[in-house]
Amino acid sequence: MSTGPFAVRADLTLQADGVTARLTGDGDRLTLDASDPWALWRAAAVLPWPVGPTTGRGPSVLGDLGSALAQQGLHVDVTGPGGRVAELGAGVTSPLGRLLTGSTAVRPGSARTVAATVTSGLTASPRGRRAVALGLAVVVAAVVLRRRR
Repeated sequence: MSTGPFAVRADLTLQADGVTARLTGDGDRLTLDASDPWALWRAAAVLPWPVGPTTGRGPSVLGDLGSALAQQGLHVDVTGPGGRVAELGAGVTSPLGRLLTGSTAVRPGSARTVAATVTSGLTASPRGRRAVALGLAVVVAAVVLRRRR
């Protein structure tokens, strides 16, 4: 077991709005494995957190959380059915994370894994399916118009 300023031993199962996640780890490295990471994020975002980085909204919350974890010497891998969606905290340095969340302590997973996770989350609701369908229609229209030129 490696230890930083803060060490955690975890084996916790969380359930929110039908989404199950399991937080496991020993020392300074933790894994949050969610059946649907996108739905878990949406469910957690509406909870009334009393203090800390999660009291805000938007992508900067992930940046704040990553920075807070790094300050405590903790590293968290967030995984879903498709693999690692993101890693946050200690030992993470990502210019892309800084661009997306305001913190280098957040690194998105592979483009394929993140896209599959977000697409899955968006298509889970009727409103999300409409948004994806509209987006695809715009892309198809742009391709057709481009070929006609």
